[in-house]
Amino acid sequence: MKQKMSCFVIDDIRDNRNQFFLALDLLQVTQACICFDNAADALSYATRQPGKPDYIFLHTRRLAVDGARQLEEILQSPLLKDVPVIFYAPSFDPEDMTRMKFMGAADWMVKPSNLHALRDGLKLIFETVSTKQPALSQPVMGALLPAVLV
Repeated sequence: MKQKMSCFVIDDIRDNRNQFFLALDLLQVTQACICFDNAADALSYATRQPGKPDYIFLHTRRLAVDGARQLEEILQSPLLKDVPVIFYAPSFDPEDMTRMKFMGAADWMVKPSNLHALRDGLKLIFETVSTKQPALSQPVMGALLPAVLV
């Protein structure tokens, strides 16, 4: 895939972060993947750096509370509001998916249990979620890969 891009991974679980690094390495993505425990830390970092990431991956254990609050923080930031935010979690119900789209997430991804499935899911995200489109885009992961990433 050899591509240059940067992303923020907002996840307080270190193993999830490591999987992103390894999956991006398998894709030969050559720029930074910077990890944070929460959206506030990501916003603080973004204010001190030139440019912005191409994607933000947001893991949340409690979508209704933590995910909504963190997404709101990101979308209210003039620095990051146009960056596609992709939620990922071990599972989503249809209400969660509708809620994420309504809140402004660009897409969602069920966190796969193996590294190669994560690589394939990230590749699809990079190919289908444009960093130039508005945050209220149509989710693609749920429509295209429900069986692959479960």
